Amino acid sequence: MHPTETHQLTIAFKDPTLPHIVQFKDDFKNWLIGIGEETFVEGALDNLFEDPSYEVTADEQYSDLGGGLQPLFVYKYDLQHLEKLKQQIDAQFSDSIDTDITSLTTESWMEGWKESFKPIRSARFYLYPPWIQDEIPAGLIPIVIEPGMAFGTGQHATTVLCMEAIETYFDKATSLDRFLDVGTGTGILAIAAKKLGFKYAMGTDIDSDAIIASRDNIRENDCEMELIQGSIPEGQAPFDMVVANIIFFVLKQIIGDLAAQVQPGGLLILSGLLDEEAREMEEYSRRAGLSLESEATRDDWAAQVYRKPV
Repeated sequence: MHPTETHQLTIAFKDPTLPHIVQFKDDFKNWLIGIGEETFVEGALDNLFEDPSYEVTADEQYSDLGGGLQPLFVYKYDLQHLEKLKQQIDAQFSDSIDTDITSLTTESWMEGWKESFKPIRSARFYLYPPWIQDEIPAGLIPIVIEPGMAFGTGQHATTVLCMEAIETYFDKATSLDRFLDVGTGTGILAIAAKKLGFKYAMGTDIDSDAIIASRDNIRENDCEMELIQGSIPEGQAPFDMVVANIIFFVLKQIIGDLAAQVQPGGLLILSGLLDEEAREMEEYSRRAGLSLESEATRDDWAAQVYRKPV
């Protein structure tokens, strides 16, 4: 179950009219990501599941959100975690940034985004939140998803792209037994893999709130899978299919470790990439010994499927 209280850290930029504010905000986002804080959002909470901009957005999307005028927000159940993050930001950026922590009930927080979370269909799945009691369309596998603090509801293009790739390659394969989702968020992709027929599925995430959300969703979907708080699991390789829907900034740093988790002949699915980052990601992956099998795009985002040579 979710904790009863949710905490919000507001990160406001003192002079959003400065000519360099866009670059400063980009640098600050990269700093957040570099210390492991990937789950921040920009602008109004109403946009949280439409286009979560902790993943780098295209220029026009950034402008629509308000650009430099918009603060960043970090939502956590763990107040001490936010207090520590606030101290780090204040120590390094007090000249340019104001921070503030407020609290609200988790129920109130969740009510703020329920209207924007609609059921999603894919070729094999019907994804829906627990507060919608629609009849499940015939022939589709149901997945109940309540995000809590975690990213990955099926609403974002990168999640859809990953799910489509999992469906496609599962149908093509003669044997796929072991599945790993690095940065599992809500657990949606690992749950989908298990429901498709993988014998074993594991999800990892560095965010404790994501582990809470994943555990709740595993229970809602009556699945058996392993969860680990962390990034790359130790002593668990190899896997037949590995998925990492993170962001390019992180993917390019861990591509070698991801490739090491894939068994020879197995698949690595990457997303969280903008179209413009895909070719550079392909080069990093090639250096890691992987060959590009396919690529798909949606709404300026890309997903790539790589195969590890036998």
